[in-house]
Amino acid sequence: MPRWFMIVLIAGVVSAAPVALLVAQDPADPAAMGAEPAMPMEGAEPAGDTAAAPAAEAGETLPDGWSGPGFYLSWPKMLGCWLLFLLWVHTTDWVSTDAQEYKLNWQRWNPIVFGVFFGAFVLAWLIPMFWVGFPLLFIAYVAPLIAYILYRNGKVMQHEKVLTRSHLRYLIAGYLSMVGVKVKAERADPHESGPPVILESRGGATERDDNANLLLARQTPGFRDARQAIADGLIVRADAILLEYTQEAMIAKHLVDGVWHEGEAKPREIGDPLLVSLKTLCGLKAEDRQGRQEGKFTAKYENSTFAAILSSQGTKTGERVMMQFEKTKTRFKTLDELGMRPKMQEQVAELMALPKGFVLFSAMPANGLRTMTNIVLRGSDRFMREFMAVEEETNRYEAVENVMIHTYKAAEKKTPADVLPDLFLMEPNVVIVRDLVNSETIDMMCKEISKKRLMIATIRAKDAPEALLRVLAMKPSQAEFARAATAVLCCRLIRKLCDECKEAYQPAPEVLQQLGLPPDRVQAFYRPPQQPEQVCPNCKGIGYVGRTGIFEVLMVQDPVRQVLASTPKLDLLRQAARKSGFRSFQEEGLFLVAKGVTSLPELMRVLKQ
Repeated sequence: MPRWFMIVLIAGVVSAAPVALLVAQDPADPAAMGAEPAMPMEGAEPAGDTAAAPAAEAGETLPDGWSGPGFYLSWPKMLGCWLLFLLWVHTTDWVSTDAQEYKLNWQRWNPIVFGVFFGAFVLAWLIPMFWVGFPLLFIAYVAPLIAYILYRNGKVMQHEKVLTRSHLRYLIAGYLSMVGVKVKAERADPHESGPPVILESRGGATERDDNANLLLARQTPGFRDARQAIADGLIVRADAILLEYTQEAMIAKHLVDGVWHEGEAKPREIGDPLLVSLKTLCGLKAEDRQGRQEGKFTAKYENSTFAAILSSQGTKTGERVMMQFEKTKTRFKTLDELGMRPKMQEQVAELMALPKGFVLFSAMPANGLRTMTNIVLRGSDRFMREFMAVEEETNRYEAVENVMIHTYKAAEKKTPADVLPDLFLMEPNVVIVRDLVNSETIDMMCKEISKKRLMIATIRAKDAPEALLRVLAMKPSQAEFARAATAVLCCRLIRKLCDECKEAYQPAPEVLQQLGLPPDRVQAFYRPPQQPEQVCPNCKGIGYVGRTGIFEVLMVQDPVRQVLASTPKLDLLRQAARKSGFRSFQEEGLFLVAKGVTSLPELMRVLKQ
């Protein structure tokens, strides 16, 4: 609240009581009206009990409400003046803030709204009749406020107007709901009916800003269509929604389990107001259709809450809008849920129990690297051994219990190498470096292995052999890394067939021969239905529901070390890895195809990424 309003507030506290006293005085009392009492004549008997006695004896009664000379307190009148004053402080603050936000000449409206009421306040203090002073004060409050609202509503967009029928209905329903009273409006607002999605604003400077953005968005004409567009994506389990604006239409696309699917195209008459609603919800500039903007909101659907990030960018044909959704809860909790075979889980457990070594975790972007790493850490013994991790301050991972986090700021040209020396002084047993960035960090980690420390790092790569080459591409000591490397765990995500509608088929013999599968060991392959009679309610006609992981575990043995130290090439690394019993993504994936978990076309799609 502005400082000058605080001064007025204090002045109101001081002046409210005298005002109520003056305007509430007994007009029948001469002393209360300011007249001097009559002086007794010389020689007359003093008035008192002897003067009052005859009146009492004669049966005279005092008028009702008589309280003697002076003033009297009327608490209802005081309360009325005080409540009106508080209401004026609140609305005048709103006028000041609102006029500045919408650039409506606040230098003119502030003195009008403030001065008229304050002048009437002083005048009411001088008027000794409450039923004249109070109505004057009320008119001085209402008239400037209504004048500003009428002026304001003529300048802003339809959905930004206040005290309209829809706005009043929303305010009344909101206030009554705070005391447990549910009001059914005459006509349901767009946010109260239609698609089963509840949108909330977030990312504003304050909670008040978020509430204001949500209120404005709910009053926009396209709010219901915006909710419908988001519902269409969440119904099919979309992780992201892309809105492509062309000159004629808005085309929606849904990212479901890592694959884009075409959605419904809508005319610009629907798409444009829809986008205005979304930008208003995020506190963005709805009129800016060319510049890059980014905002946040929250979507609630079927007892799940999704944190969403909206980004927009102008294009040659219109605009491109991306909405990315992230559940607040982790989907996978164990390696078994992630799809790792029991024997491979035993290998990973043995690696995490090593007293020293250098283990790499790897995956392509959006293929479960963070999830896999966190699951492995949670399954490790973090109570008998001390774990510490290094992360970039703006790229934090999900917290893991009993893993102490140390951060660095890349914006200040810092790297993990700036943090590791102090971390090593604490004598941790296991050190995790999220996302390797330079050779200095790798060299420091390799040297610490001799002190019986297990080093874990993450890096982006297509498969396990490539992960080793990506580390060497940062130019660390080649011999030191070849000697220190222990193992690589790599992951890819693959879609699972829908159990409700998948259909079996007999693969051609030449296909089995090409894949290296014996015909007598494969009864059938599975695939999505080719000619479904109706849309499957489980997968919504996509044919796949959810994803599982396929994994590579490359144990770095002498053949691989020799290649790393001498001629680090991808084909040579793969050959050396196979000599050590390494099984590739293709071999692991074919196992899932043979079990009917996924399809052969889906495996080919994943391997071509």
